[in-house]
Amino acid sequence: MTSTKSIAAAIKAIPAKKDDLKKAFEELQAHSSSLASFTLQWKDLEDHISSIERSIEGRFRDLESKEKERPAAAVSPPSVAAPAMEEEPELDPRPELRSLCVKMDGKGLRMFINENRKDLMNLRKELNRAIRAASDPAKLILDAVEGFYPAKFKAEPPSEGDLANRRTCVLLLERIHVISPEIKPPVRERAKKLATEWKGKMSPDGGQNNVETLAFLQLLVSYGIMSEFEAGDLFDLLVPVAKRRQTVDLCKNLGLSDKMPDFIQKLSSRGKKLDAVKFVYAFELVDKFPPVPLLREHVNESKKIAQDVRKKGNNSAQSQNEATAKELAALRAVIKSVEEYKLESEYSPESLQKRVTQLEHQKAEKKRSAASAALTNPKGQARQQQANKRPRPSTTSATTAVAAHPTAPLSQTSLPLIDRASYMASTGPYGLTGNSYLYEHTGSAYTANPLGLGATRSPPRSLLYSDPLAGSSLYDRSGAYGSYSLSGGLPSQYNSSLYR
Repeated sequence: MTSTKSIAAAIKAIPAKKDDLKKAFEELQAHSSSLASFTLQWKDLEDHISSIERSIEGRFRDLESKEKERPAAAVSPPSVAAPAMEEEPELDPRPELRSLCVKMDGKGLRMFINENRKDLMNLRKELNRAIRAASDPAKLILDAVEGFYPAKFKAEPPSEGDLANRRTCVLLLERIHVISPEIKPPVRERAKKLATEWKGKMSPDGGQNNVETLAFLQLLVSYGIMSEFEAGDLFDLLVPVAKRRQTVDLCKNLGLSDKMPDFIQKLSSRGKKLDAVKFVYAFELVDKFPPVPLLREHVNESKKIAQDVRKKGNNSAQSQNEATAKELAALRAVIKSVEEYKLESEYSPESLQKRVTQLEHQKAEKKRSAASAALTNPKGQARQQQANKRPRPSTTSATTAVAAHPTAPLSQTSLPLIDRASYMASTGPYGLTGNSYLYEHTGSAYTANPLGLGATRSPPRSLLYSDPLAGSSLYDRSGAYGSYSLSGGLPSQYNSSLYR
């Protein structure tokens, strides 16, 4: 297989071969007097060769970029068998998906994908084969993406369903670029009209997640209608999506490679220095745009932005936190770029890392200070104390329970109580004192008899019975409490309907 080195050597040999061709052409031109129809000029031939040369160089750059993106395992030494790079595998489409494409049902295809987005990973692998089954794939996709904007379009934020539908359209447009089907003139004309319509409806910010911008640019690429729009207009659309992974490929496919210096200048002037560095390397313009000065400018601009945030927020805690977060994000991004493009010898990341550590320390200190201030603040203290409180048994529960039952006799409140110490010392059934008292039904009157333990008191407790049982036979009787037994357990004559 031909290596990139041999291709590069062949490209370098083109100028010498062009000189040889020019000499041969001049010799041929010397005999042009005998050929009346020989009107070809060297300039015409040179322009033709130059256009071919530019095309070859563009494709070679694409090949080199793909080589760089290959994993390390794929560039292993010759002695080790390196696995071949494979494209994403294609799967046989499910019958309903294939049927929609065969029937040229573009709207149905779009709706089917929308309804099955949970299985998008497999659908993506099935789409290529399904679309190839259509009689006119380019027309099928164009029919599908005509529903990018709803029929009754309103300039308002799209719903979740609208966003999902637009992402589906982008996916379908990308398939056209992969499959490269024949695009017939009537279909191309329809695509031009659709592009003009989309540009008029596009949100000023490119739509949520810039999906409107990406769809528009992909439409131009897929149907080869880039020449309908000025490069400057396309650059204005590309700037907001410069951070996107696919933007570099979009620029190449839009035929903007020769105009990349202008685009990089535009990115830099709009404060997108990191994106500018990405395009500098993608289009091999390091000599024209040294990356280190761009990275340094990005760091300095991030400091100014942080100062402005603090100033606008009157140095409030919130504004300081926001400013710190912005500067930290910028520093980390620059460190990543330095490491990615191997610029450590020109721009040491140590000073950047020190600044990151300093900002993180300040952030932690402010957080601790805020926590301390909340505790010293009376309101903060009260909240903390309230959070630390634990529920305790109420000493008035028995009284509250009695008050909740107005039908109980007043004499019930004067019952003797067992001493708390005795209660804690010996526990019997139900967690009460070993020789606890139970209610004993003895006759027609309730009396408060002395307890067997002398003048001791029982622990306070809530009423034994709940409200719904207050009307039981226990409370309907007009008798009094009888003596309390220390034997534990219920007396045999306790046959209240409460326990039946």
